[in-house]
Amino acid sequence: MQKRPFQNLTLLKRLAAALLCLLPLLSNAQTLPEIHRRNLTKIEHHKEDTALVKLLVDYAIDLQEVDDDTAMIVLDKALAISHKLKYDGQLGMINCARATSFINLGQFDSSRVYYRIALGYMIEDGNHTYAGISWTGIGNVELQTGRIDSAAHAFLNGLDYYRKAKDTFRLADGYNGLSIAFSQMGQLEKSLGYLKQADSLYMNKKDSMNHVKMLINMGDKYGRLGRPAEAAVSFREAIRISDLSRFQFGRFYSRVAVGELFANNKTHLDSALLFLRQAEEIAKSVNIPSLYISSMQVTFGLAHFEAGQYSIAREYLLRAEPALREVGHVQTLMQHFLLLTKVNMKLGLKNESLSALGNYIMYRDSVQKTDVTGKVNELETKYRMLEKDKSLADQQLAITKKDLEIRNKGMMMTGLAGGLLLVLALAAGLFIHFRQKQQLQLQEMRLMQKESELAMAKATMEGEEKERARIARNLHDGAGSILSGVKLYLSSLETQYSELTGSASYRNTLGLLNEAVTEIRDTSHNLMPKLLFEDGLDAAAHAYCDKLGRNNALEFEYQSYGEPMRFNSHFELMAYRMLQELLGNVIKHAEASHVMVQLNFSPDAFSMTVEDNGKGIGEPKEGTGIGLYSLKARAAAFRGTMEIDTSPDGTSIYLEFPIIPHTGPAAGSN
Repeated sequence: MQKRPFQNLTLLKRLAAALLCLLPLLSNAQTLPEIHRRNLTKIEHHKEDTALVKLLVDYAIDLQEVDDDTAMIVLDKALAISHKLKYDGQLGMINCARATSFINLGQFDSSRVYYRIALGYMIEDGNHTYAGISWTGIGNVELQTGRIDSAAHAFLNGLDYYRKAKDTFRLADGYNGLSIAFSQMGQLEKSLGYLKQADSLYMNKKDSMNHVKMLINMGDKYGRLGRPAEAAVSFREAIRISDLSRFQFGRFYSRVAVGELFANNKTHLDSALLFLRQAEEIAKSVNIPSLYISSMQVTFGLAHFEAGQYSIAREYLLRAEPALREVGHVQTLMQHFLLLTKVNMKLGLKNESLSALGNYIMYRDSVQKTDVTGKVNELETKYRMLEKDKSLADQQLAITKKDLEIRNKGMMMTGLAGGLLLVLALAAGLFIHFRQKQQLQLQEMRLMQKESELAMAKATMEGEEKERARIARNLHDGAGSILSGVKLYLSSLETQYSELTGSASYRNTLGLLNEAVTEIRDTSHNLMPKLLFEDGLDAAAHAYCDKLGRNNALEFEYQSYGEPMRFNSHFELMAYRMLQELLGNVIKHAEASHVMVQLNFSPDAFSMTVEDNGKGIGEPKEGTGIGLYSLKARAAAFRGTMEIDTSPDGTSIYLEFPIIPHTGPAAGSN
């Protein structure tokens, strides 16, 4: 088989393998005004109750077809009402929908967090279908971030829950995910087998859109297996069905797939460009996500590269690059920069070639070096064995039940009255035992969920702090250093030009420059509180209150009780950030003249109080109050409680945490 400049399955095929499982069904997508009109008539005069929460969730799910940002706003409203009503019934759905929007927006870390939160609620509620959906969503996220073994584990868990729910249709989603995982590991025959299982289920439900997706994926696998004729048949069938059903995304994407198949066969370059131009025309009249437009542009680049039209190829590749970088799929970016390197070399662009090659090497080096194929295959084998064991257990259970029925009939024949009393007593004992066991399992499940939420909260805050530290370093080492240099240079001019000594403009300029340097230094210190890391929470909180007291008309009073101690670094950062947010709220909203901050250290607990003499919080207006819910959620993630006492004479907010003290530098875990 003739070698290509790089693997026959290039950018488009890898993108199809990684992202087609996330594809929204766009053929019957409604416009944004239609979605607003249909849903607003139901909710605009609806009172704030649990029914409204459900309507808002349905509204958000509709919006996800066309506008994930607006969907997130609606979900925030549903969450706020749920908290206000203390209604947990829809929290699983809300978090699952939020995770879906985050994955559509390419924010994979946030999506993973919210899918896991949703999973906890779904398991607790016994909602097996949506527990399966949550696991499948986690699998899709893990695929995007290159964690193939974790993705396969998640998809297998999803299949297990779909079977518990007897939801044979959604089994197809799990099979499709496993297919993609094995495809990324290069096990194409196994991937093709799972695809065919998924496609059979979609066809039984007459789901033409997902059938088209499976045909495109199967064409991808046939092409990679060196069976181009079968690949072309799959792609052309996808085109035929998409055209008949007016599935616009399928019409677009199947033509791009045929275009790449022919681009890899140098004797069919005219056909490749013909199909790609048809896809380009479809994209002009339909809302196609920018990521898939980029895949089409790269395929154009591949076709023109194979045709020797290097300038045109480079133009298409550069158009595609922004969206590809935004998504950040490592394997895809590797292939893109490898092709761009070769195009630049053909054009004699030495510096551009080196830059593209550097990007390729950077992404190549970031790929995980661990071999996950063996782990995934072992996992799948264990899963299959468990399926067989479960089947045997079901058969044994049926036999045992039959034997029990026979024995019970015999007992009833020998002594109906005594047997009845015995059965009743036995049933009562079994019921009590089962009830106690069920309550114990529920408590354990809730504890596991809390532990999961704690771990995710810590991971999220750790990521935020890393980003704050990065920005602080850039401000201090970048802009701060530059401004300090400018200040030094301007100061030196006074010794060279004596007439500047009495210049008011010169003095004002130096004054403004001093203010800028001070502002950048203060901002850098706020983002990365060095004193907190070195001396602990008591010293950092005291210094922060003193600083605010110097810069505001508001009078600050700081009190500390007990022997100050060091805590886990995650906890100290969380407490410090909460103090910053609470004091910021007082400055912005309370209209107070005095605020008191009190920290209390004891051997088994830590508490913090922020009290002001302002106007009080009052009833939250529409769209407000999310900050207080966020503070309560953060406190709860560290097993803490938050109490609010407010009136027109002022507000007192009290937080208490059970703490395991940590000696020495703040590090480690609880």
